[in-house]
Amino acid sequence: MYAILLVVGLAAVQDTIPPDRVQPRFPPAVETEASKIFNSTMSPFCPGLLIANCPSPGAALLKDRVREWLVAGISPDSVRAELYAVYGEQLRATPSAGGFGLLAWLVPGLGLLLAGLGLAWWLRRTGPTSAATSAVPPLDAEAQARLERELTRL
Repeated sequence: MYAILLVVGLAAVQDTIPPDRVQPRFPPAVETEASKIFNSTMSPFCPGLLIANCPSPGAALLKDRVREWLVAGISPDSVRAELYAVYGEQLRATPSAGGFGLLAWLVPGLGLLLAGLGLAWWLRRTGPTSAATSAVPPLDAEAQARLERELTRL
């Protein structure tokens, strides 16, 4: 009985609050910056997932902590640096553009360039096939006569 009254009472109170009066917990600018951080940082709680996609309760707490840091005026770069300091560099969704991480950006490009150069060299070396080497040799008289008989049968 009390449960029904509680549900009815909550529904009545909820109907009296206009939806445009509900204030978001964090300002839109903070949500935008937080979203950028969540979509560029791997989750320490869900291996292989970004923080934005991790359903873990730990990730939810981390998201709130990041938002609170941003509200407190900490810059997004400082927030990322703090996350990397606490959880390690493996949280980077992309390698850094300096030091050893620079190799991760350069090696694939150099590999593609070398493969293209190697293919161009091989194609120039082998050259186009001539018509003389790819032509079918002529048939002898017996084979030509047999071909003519077969074609007339069809």
